[in-house]
Amino acid sequence: MGVEVRLKNNQIHIEVFFHDNSPASGAYVTIENETREKILSEKTDKDGKLKATVPPPGKYTITVNDGAGHLSSTSMIIPKINPSETNDFNLLVSKSPDRDQFIHTPWLGIALGLATIAILGFIANRLYQNPKSHS
Repeated sequence: MGVEVRLKNNQIHIEVFFHDNSPASGAYVTIENETREKILSEKTDKDGKLKATVPPPGKYTITVNDGAGHLSSTSMIIPKINPSETNDFNLLVSKSPDRDQFIHTPWLGIALGLATIAILGFIANRLYQNPKSHS
């Protein structure tokens, strides 16, 4: 599950989603400050979204659980800014990959993995067909 938190309009906008870009509706979102005090415990809406007031500047931990075995956690850093200035912001404050990066299919990694399997299979096949004689 991916989590993206943006600061805008004096609110934090939380979006929770899966690798296929579908929303994680009804996912339970918990935000804790550095002393592990819960400052938010709510569920996302049908679109996997949740809005909350901006907490004080500092570092926070966001944990998301959809109740079906998917669990995700990331940190969030709220900068020291004037809340009235957030009307012009759309600032990513979560430290996990943003939505576009999260849902992007890693084609290069897949191709390299398949090539590695093919090469190892070829080597194993050649060794099996031509075992060295120890006599």
